[in-house]
Amino acid sequence: MLGSLAAAAPQADAAAGSPALTVPAGGCSASLLPLDTSCAAVARDLFREAAEGIGLCPDLVHDGVTMASELAANTLHARENIQLRAAADPVAGAAELWLYLRRSGAGQELVCKVFDSLPSWKQGAPPDPAGVALESESGRGLQVVAGLSGGRWGRHLTRSRLGRWKVAGKAIWFAVPVPATSALDRFWGPQPGSCQAAGILERMICGRGLGGRMVRSDAPDAGMSVLSIRRDLTVWCRSRVVSWTTRAGHREWRAFSDLQDATEEIVCTHEELLSAEDGGLGSLR
Repeated sequence: MLGSLAAAAPQADAAAGSPALTVPAGGCSASLLPLDTSCAAVARDLFREAAEGIGLCPDLVHDGVTMASELAANTLHARENIQLRAAADPVAGAAELWLYLRRSGAGQELVCKVFDSLPSWKQGAPPDPAGVALESESGRGLQVVAGLSGGRWGRHLTRSRLGRWKVAGKAIWFAVPVPATSALDRFWGPQPGSCQAAGILERMICGRGLGGRMVRSDAPDAGMSVLSIRRDLTVWCRSRVVSWTTRAGHREWRAFSDLQDATEEIVCTHEELLSAEDGGLGSLR
């Protein structure tokens, strides 16, 4: 592993140790992946450590390790936007593996995302796992992820977490259910107020390079805070819920216990709006 970072949820940002420690703490473990073929092995180790640390059963650990390996291997073609020092040490734009927990219905799931700095696909349109032939050399990794995840996977535009500046790109993700015996109390305990939640979101969003034009307005007496990120992206924090409107016009929301996932989706919406504005890809979903 070349480096790691954790952004803690409702309390404060903190430096990270291993994923097995940072994921149960409610943050997001973000690790750089090597620039060579060892990236798959590193991804396997990172996922295994995190999954075993929260008590996933061996079958789920095995499936997750396999999926993480496939997604990491797919990043080897995304090298053109990586900025390197003279010693081939990545400064920005290298592939990253992210791990965090989020609510899913009445339960929880462990989310694994692999970021690379190419917002497009090497063959133009994203491959359809259902249409990948057995002899095909492209799309096989996504076919494995689609099958093992049971439909809990996706892709979206986003920005990097690590590096000197935050690079635009895409993330491909999958999620595995967390057994009730390993569920974390933080999803059901006392939650921050609207102003505090807005402050946490503001730090997280700024940490992804989107704070340049952000305006925050608090109305403590009304129990509400608003973050204006750009003219067509406004985030509301009220009644223990974060809400915003996606590029497609859908209203999205997350509970204050899921600020990590809320940040991911808000960054995705920003990048989709920006891409559409520039005549780019729009949505990868």
